[in-house]
Amino acid sequence: MTTLADTATTPLGGPQLPQERRLVTALPGPRSAELLARKSDAVAAGVGHTVPVAAVAAGGGVVVDADGNSLIDLGSGIAVTTVGNAHPKVAAAVAAQAAQFTHTCFMISPYESYVAVAEALNRLTPGDFAKKSALFNSGAEAVENAVKIARKHTGRQAVVAFDHGYHGRTNLTMALTAKNQPYKNGFGPFAPRCTGRRCRTPSAMG
Repeated sequence: MTTLADTATTPLGGPQLPQERRLVTALPGPRSAELLARKSDAVAAGVGHTVPVAAVAAGGGVVVDADGNSLIDLGSGIAVTTVGNAHPKVAAAVAAQAAQFTHTCFMISPYESYVAVAEALNRLTPGDFAKKSALFNSGAEAVENAVKIARKHTGRQAVVAFDHGYHGRTNLTMALTAKNQPYKNGFGPFAPRCTGRRCRTPSAMG
């Protein structure tokens, strides 16, 4: 099976990519259009996309598509790539870890890097009291576990969430999310005892 990146002309991602906006085809180009057609046939319709391009490399502030178009990257932050795509230190750390082991369930056989991340979070979190951390796969999973922990600790069931907040796309986090479209419409009923409250903005506070 070939992929869109199976070509000698595909650039390597990372900060060495030329930081330029460059259009060599209409959007989508033919190779991106090919992938979007495959996506339509193979991927569930609920997994949408915003920009009609097939990314093959990214770095710094640009993303390069399969047709050689270089576009200003205004979306990678939504995936929390705050150090930039394909940062050399991140790529090296991923390669080093993959060479050691790719996965072991921490709840079966713990490993040092999980503990080190928890220690760093505890150190960076404000407060001079003892702290502990747990790591999760996604923001929605973290929110759900925060609710579970709070309910267990307090013995209370109701949850208050501020209006205009986004918390995730699982059932409980959709119940906490204020925006109906596109996140909640048609997916109820949602988890009970979740109440929205208006949060005063700085401008409203004067």
